[in-house]
Amino acid sequence: MHIFTDVVRACKRGGFKISIISLVGSLLLASIFLVHKAHASDYYSNFENIPAVNKFPLRAGRWRRDPTVIICDHAPVSKTQIKKAVRLWKDLGHRFLSTQYKYDPLNKCTAKEPVGYIVVHLITQGIKLEPDDLAETHFFVSAETSEINWAIIYMRSPVKEIVLEHEIGHALGYLHYNKINHLMNSKWIYGGWDVDGLKN
Repeated sequence: MHIFTDVVRACKRGGFKISIISLVGSLLLASIFLVHKAHASDYYSNFENIPAVNKFPLRAGRWRRDPTVIICDHAPVSKTQIKKAVRLWKDLGHRFLSTQYKYDPLNKCTAKEPVGYIVVHLITQGIKLEPDDLAETHFFVSAETSEINWAIIYMRSPVKEIVLEHEIGHALGYLHYNKINHLMNSKWIYGGWDVDGLKN
């Protein structure tokens, strides 16, 4: 409703009337956006969100040191799923120090800023996911060095195919890239195993 209210106000100030056809067209466009809202994931970071161009996926930053991936106690991820996801990114030239499965001697799963780690959690009450969102990744990029310091992935259960791989992509600094069948497509229904532009 706010979109159409703003349009009406802008047009009134401009001194012309809105036709019924233009309002109907606006409503149809809005309904298209609402229908296709289901996300493969979302991500939040201190890095400014820049829309990806069609030539390659944009990358917000890189890890200076190889991160450790840790699967926390209640994360809905099996050993097989995390091995498959990490293997995909290793095959693309990305490096990881290690993978810890429900083993957290340094208490990184409870840290607000788990420096050096990609931490995978079950979605918690403190994280507000839209009903259609499947996961969310938070990562921190140094403004001075463009290095990623830490990342936290929140997963909804059950984990759909490609979502974990997609989230690790965000944890490695990749932003959404809306090419059909691409791993980093923002909409799960349009995503796939295309990894064009993701080699390290």
